[in-house]
Amino acid sequence: MNASQATATEAGRALDALVALSVQLSCHCEVEPDTLILPARKVQEACSIIDEAVLALKKIVVIAEDSGDPGLLRS
Repeated sequence: MNASQATATEAGRALDALVALSVQLSCHCEVEPDTLILPARKVQEACSIIDEAVLALKKIVVIAEDSGDPGLLRS
């Protein structure tokens, strides 16, 4: 797998994790945002998902550095 493919794979993982988190945390739309209280389990799951996304993004940086292609980190 070349650097661009590896970068795309990791970016997809990060996006999938963040989309899942967004869905998970928006399940109580009828509740005012300032009054929403999440169970500890949901908070732990959310933290785990964020950690997963951060790891994928860190892998993208490593892939770009290892490839020597500075364009991989440009938007």
